[in-house]
Amino acid sequence: MTSFKKYVIGFVTVLILLSTSAVAQFFNEAMSSEALRPFRDVNGIGASSFSLLNNSLISRDISTTLENPAFLTNIRRPKAGISMCNIIVDQQTALAGNNREFDASSNTIQPDYVGFAYPVPVYQGNMVLAISYEPSAYYYNTLSSKGLVSKEFGDIYQETDIEETGALNTLRFAGAVEFIKNFNLGLSLNFYDGNRTYKSTEAAIDTNDFTFEDRIRYQQVIKPDYSGFNIDFGLSYQSSNFKFGLRISTPLNMTIHEISESSEIYTFDSGPDSIIEDYYDFEYKSRYPLEVAPSLAITVRNLTIGLELVIHNWQNVEVDQLTDKADINRDLYWNLRRTTDIGVSAALPVGRTISTRIAYRRIPSPYENPGPDNEYFHLFGAGVETIIKKAFILGCAYQRAIGNQTISHPYFDTFSTQKYQEDRLTASMAVLF
Repeated sequence: MTSFKKYVIGFVTVLILLSTSAVAQFFNEAMSSEALRPFRDVNGIGASSFSLLNNSLISRDISTTLENPAFLTNIRRPKAGISMCNIIVDQQTALAGNNREFDASSNTIQPDYVGFAYPVPVYQGNMVLAISYEPSAYYYNTLSSKGLVSKEFGDIYQETDIEETGALNTLRFAGAVEFIKNFNLGLSLNFYDGNRTYKSTEAAIDTNDFTFEDRIRYQQVIKPDYSGFNIDFGLSYQSSNFKFGLRISTPLNMTIHEISESSEIYTFDSGPDSIIEDYYDFEYKSRYPLEVAPSLAITVRNLTIGLELVIHNWQNVEVDQLTDKADINRDLYWNLRRTTDIGVSAALPVGRTISTRIAYRRIPSPYENPGPDNEYFHLFGAGVETIIKKAFILGCAYQRAIGNQTISHPYFDTFSTQKYQEDRLTASMAVLF
């Protein structure tokens, strides 16, 4: 018998189906927490972003944490940028409520952003075109837990190990124009491409000989590939002391090609082992909902304070018809809700060559009744940038994401509780031409 794995890391996931024989049964259940993985990530507070605006000394940006293409009009000279990111993820996991916690961690260094923006000469106002390539989400997560699990027939010793790697990348073509003095419009075409590898191993050992099996071992490897497209529309107003922005992102249409291999090994008290293997390979399409993100900032003397909201209605997630399979009932998504991310930031220049900023975001869980320990993820960040000879901008930023989560292991009808922490250190360089 095959099984469906749930593994939530807080912020983001993709719909994972088990073998063809299990699809119909799964679709009658509540939505898997894997369904949002590629599209809900703890967005970084990096030293650079695709809009090339995160230097308050040069562009007078409001230093918000998400991109609004309308603010591209602040760029007055051709500008190129690149950044690298070191990501460290640490988890402490306890199986089925056991007090004993096990540590697992991962560490990787990845390119975080490459982009170029060019101001186009126009008769009046300002117009800027830009192109960038950056990861929208990283998947570098590990989980390890073990201990006794209470069953109806007695305690069973269980071991669980999960490893996940990959990235979802975004190629953006963006432009903005000042159509009325201080009013700007922006547009970004976003092309998504990426892949992920999810490896899970679970074993149950009958140490007290309660069952016919001495040991059950389940292994699964899932490899989805992603491709998709959406559009960001931006509107902004800015004066010397006040800025307002509104970003509307159209629904993200994603095609997912998923391959999975699984095996189950049953070791009995007597007799040969029983091995069951399964495999599937198919494509399906997902549609992720419209996103609205207003932001504003006020400058008092040299201090700029910003506020940003990101509004989601996760109940509008849709899964289109699978290849050679029936439509999925939208009741699958009954346990999703509406959420609003809240972000605040502050930017303060030091002299004429240094800019500093701090930021915080609160990210609610997209699921109904997630529990007090799983309600929010918190993101803290700080960054500093300096300009050299009015042409070279060097920056570094640090951010930490923290939260708690409950991870279900339905194959053995148990769960893990986990403390999650992600640290990112970003170094960037930009050049003005």
